[in-house]
Amino acid sequence: MAKIKRKGESGAAKNYVTRNQALKKLQISLSDFRRLCILKGIYPREPLNKKRANKGSSAPATFYYHKDIQYLLHEPLLVKFREHKAFAKKLARALGRGEWALAKNLEEAKPVARLDHLVKERYPTFTLALQDLQDPLNLVHLFSTLPTNPIPGKTLVPSAVIAECSRLISEWKVWAIRTHSLKKVFLGIKGVYYECDVPGQGGENVRVRWLEGYEFQQHVPTDVDFRILLTFLDLYRTLINFVLFKLYTEENLVYPPPLDEELDERGESVGAFRLVEKKAAEGVDGTGQVSKKAVRKAIKGIKASGADADVEMGEDEDEAAQDEDAEEDFVERPSKADEVEDVATAPLTTYNSLLATSSTPSTSRQSLLFSPYTFYLSRETSSRTWEFVIRAMGGKVITSLSAPSPSDGATADSITHVIIDRPMTAERMREMESGRKWTWIQPQWIADCVNRQKIISSEGYGPGQLLPPHLSPWDGEGEVYRPWLEEENKQAAEGAEAEEEEDDTIERDAVDEDESEDEEEEADEDETAAGEPSYPPALLASALDPENASLLHAAELEAETNGTSHADFRAQLKEATKANASKVKSNAAGVAGTNKKKANGGEEDLRKIMMSNKKAKLYEKMQYSNRERAAEKEKLEKKRVAIEKRKRKEARS
Repeated sequence: MAKIKRKGESGAAKNYVTRNQALKKLQISLSDFRRLCILKGIYPREPLNKKRANKGSSAPATFYYHKDIQYLLHEPLLVKFREHKAFAKKLARALGRGEWALAKNLEEAKPVARLDHLVKERYPTFTLALQDLQDPLNLVHLFSTLPTNPIPGKTLVPSAVIAECSRLISEWKVWAIRTHSLKKVFLGIKGVYYECDVPGQGGENVRVRWLEGYEFQQHVPTDVDFRILLTFLDLYRTLINFVLFKLYTEENLVYPPPLDEELDERGESVGAFRLVEKKAAEGVDGTGQVSKKAVRKAIKGIKASGADADVEMGEDEDEAAQDEDAEEDFVERPSKADEVEDVATAPLTTYNSLLATSSTPSTSRQSLLFSPYTFYLSRETSSRTWEFVIRAMGGKVITSLSAPSPSDGATADSITHVIIDRPMTAERMREMESGRKWTWIQPQWIADCVNRQKIISSEGYGPGQLLPPHLSPWDGEGEVYRPWLEEENKQAAEGAEAEEEEDDTIERDAVDEDESEDEEEEADEDETAAGEPSYPPALLASALDPENASLLHAAELEAETNGTSHADFRAQLKEATKANASKVKSNAAGVAGTNKKKANGGEEDLRKIMMSNKKAKLYEKMQYSNRERAAEKEKLEKKRVAIEKRKRKEARS
């Protein structure tokens, strides 16, 4: 016997659940449900038929997939949310009763929810994490520039969160400077856009692009729900921590890098962090055991050196090892016991001293763009932006003429370029130089050099000058737009046209040489018959078309071949031009008419291109009707002229 289907037990009514139903099923509050959905990547769905999904009700509701809610039932964060709810009740009760010791103990044992498992769950491979790194970097940059206490008596964002965001951004920039991975810079309206090539799994580079706002005072709006933004920020901070740990580990550096408090107090941003190399030998973990990856690397090194021909790795084993590396889970952050035992006693060096030891062989210090130069940043320029860009391209930065740079020891005597963003007089510039030779430029010159990957001329970038257009280096997804190549392409096209004209001139000269005998005979006959002088063919052609430079050049070559002096050639050309003045006028009129017809035809073609098929057909019909009317009008006009002529003739007779 067939089972009878009941309303609301199948189809859309079973596939979708409302938000209230999800809250009852999960037994959590609305705020916790929103946070859980953000962290897990679950968002509302729009059913095709809302009435069926809501079991016949037409009331407005928010729907979720039933399978997504079932998926949330097994989330470990639910336990943490319930523990935090119980903790909040106990803490409120203790504070209400005045039991301060109990409240202090409860605060120390406060449950903390970790999001490490969510990062590994949403990004199983390192490449996937890099591909989704744009939004995390943008949000962390935004929070790093917020004021610590924007409203008196009301703290929207904790100061510890802002400090941690600033630390993450500085650590990211230190890594970019270390590896010289910065490729493009664009000064937009919203801020400065950067793009770096980050090495992923399997040797594949991932382009990471992010936005950093300008250093202006931030006015935080009061109507923004910072609880939602802070939920995203919690996930993004955890993700960036994982990514940075992986990148620093690949560079054989300790993460997080220690902060030099003295340099930090001096105002150094990325220069205040120091890089610490790991003590342990490569391939040896914290337990003293050698990893499989180090063994495979050693075997490949032996095979490459050819020291032992018997030690070989088969193709199947090599492929299996590569597959194992590709399928390796996202890196786990180790505990403090696995890190360097004593970071304080480890040798500390600034990141500039480690630039030459980058793991990327193609980015040696000799091949960097700004490696021979030292830049002085004026006080009105953004040191946070341009110090990062210049150091990432191998240059040195100094911010004070009286003291050397604490990061790389650069002094005022080594300055080659001055970045200034305000008008300067020549007297003031000479006074600051004090006999030294400096190149004064505006900050846009740095960005244009980075985008073109070469040092361009500083003309047009001087203080107070009108800068050339600063166009985006990105034109579409995955394509690179290089506007500075338009002028080079134009010059190349002009050169090609000149070569074509020269080829046409050579062919014309060849044809003239082949037919020279016949023309000379005809010219002799004409001179004998009419008594008029004869001219060489190239000179005659130039006389008929005086504005054609190619014909004039051919005529000069012909005169040089015949041994005619330049003065005689000019006299003959003038005489030939006067003798053939009527032909020159007729040729010019014919060329003008042809050009006018071509122009009209081109306009009509452009009109048709911009039209749809229906409008193009209608336009052709209109043109046909206009031509028919014009022909009829011309025919009637001829008849009228003939009739008037006949009437005048009859009147005279």
